[in-house]
Amino acid sequence: MKHILFGACVVFLSISSFAQKVDLDRFSFDYSYLKLPKEYIDPAKRTFGVRVETSKSLGIVTDVNQIYDRIRVGGFDKVGQNPTVGVEVQFNSFKILGYEIKERVEEKKDKDGRITERKIFYWAEVKYSSDGNYAIMGPRTPTQKQAEAQAKEMEKNRFLQQANVSNESFKVMSGSTGSYSQTYKTSEFKNSMDVRDYYRDNQVLIREEITREWVNRTISTINQQLSDLYGFDESKGRDHLWILDSKSHPEYPIQQEAIKAVKQLMTEMSAFRNIKVLEKNLGPVMSYFEELKLKYKGSDKREQKMRYSAYYNLAKLYYLLDRPDDSEKEAIGLIQNGFDTSDGDMFVRQAKVLREDLNRQKMTMRHFE
Repeated sequence: MKHILFGACVVFLSISSFAQKVDLDRFSFDYSYLKLPKEYIDPAKRTFGVRVETSKSLGIVTDVNQIYDRIRVGGFDKVGQNPTVGVEVQFNSFKILGYEIKERVEEKKDKDGRITERKIFYWAEVKYSSDGNYAIMGPRTPTQKQAEAQAKEMEKNRFLQQANVSNESFKVMSGSTGSYSQTYKTSEFKNSMDVRDYYRDNQVLIREEITREWVNRTISTINQQLSDLYGFDESKGRDHLWILDSKSHPEYPIQQEAIKAVKQLMTEMSAFRNIKVLEKNLGPVMSYFEELKLKYKGSDKREQKMRYSAYYNLAKLYYLLDRPDDSEKEAIGLIQNGFDTSDGDMFVRQAKVLREDLNRQKMTMRHFE
């Protein structure tokens, strides 16, 4: 009888232990918000202008009007005169320098290492040169070193000591759009003569394709730098929460409801929609995660993992709801919990950057109607 009771106790303990097993898994959802630029410009002055110059020899691929239309700054109006931010781009010249036939060998071997099949592929490597440049002109906040140098200069000049001098500087960011020697690779062929024939018959198309790539690459570079400095552009992506994936755990059903609710509600998040309604709708889910921190407060590693998921999920949601102070508070709790302190450090850094971005842009959120 004792053996039976002992066996029953072992089974009960094993079932109880299994029932409390804590496995966490990533469950993804979508998000959308406005990326905030490095520089602040008063909303009433958010204008930009573009000037494009191209060489006639470059043909229709470098059509001035098309290039003009494709350069943009998110949140800014394009104007013809007196812009706050100016962009100049030049495509001066393009020249094919020649081509060279290249080859590669593809071999298949059997299990003994003997070659059973051998194929040679050929392509033309076209060398070309391109020449051009661009400049982005607009107000820039000086670095700390520049600000200190300006302050020292004002201290030494009696006429500047009482002057009301702006802390902004008008800076030009410039770059080259080409270089002397670059290469372009054609499609591959099974015969070297086919490559020669292809190049001979398609020189005009090859030239246009290379030029088009050059123009597209330049426009992409300019737009990216404009976005980093001044633009308000939508940032969309996927993120995740840590949700219980142990079906035997008593929290599993409600955790599944929680992540389904987050996934559904986050579809309403848009960079161009106020998030106050979304924040209210997420309230019950976030209250549930808050309760988990108190419900599982033991030192056992499984309860520590439950707290970890609660702190992590709250820090993530507060960050996406543009509440950096609350996100940082959860991040500190995440660090103190001790299960994975690196995630807490990450959220602290993210909260700091978001707070600085919002303060710099004099905004309270990254979502606008």
